[in-house]
Amino acid sequence: MQTLAEGDQIVVTLGPGEEILASLLEVARAHKIAGGTVVGLGSTSEVEIAFFDPEKKEYLPRTFSEPMEIGNLVGNFSRLEDEPHVHVHVTVAGPEMIAFSGHLNRGVVGTACELYIRKLPRAVTRVKDSAGGFNPLKLK
Repeated sequence: MQTLAEGDQIVVTLGPGEEILASLLEVARAHKIAGGTVVGLGSTSEVEIAFFDPEKKEYLPRTFSEPMEIGNLVGNFSRLEDEPHVHVHVTVAGPEMIAFSGHLNRGVVGTACELYIRKLPRAVTRVKDSAGGFNPLKLK
């Protein structure tokens, strides 16, 4: 992983084999990001995305263990139980160019991944919501 920080902006490049969410959490800790946004693109060698089923109140995962292009990666940084939290969605496609989109559970970089982060000047908080099945933002 390489990073370049300037003001409230951070550019991150990830290489083959690096895990996207773990890398984003590492950046959040290193740069003290308690609220912010992330966008990116690149490729994966393995990716698990999930669809949130509102009736079952659970995420239904699907894994792709093949090279996939990341057509879009978008997400945010927050705090959950006083720890850094990253919430990311991705759209990926293989050589047939059929897109799959969902909540990113795990993404291993294929060739490269380029991420652009904007840090907010204050913390954004999430709360546990077992009744809803996910952890919504709680804005003050």
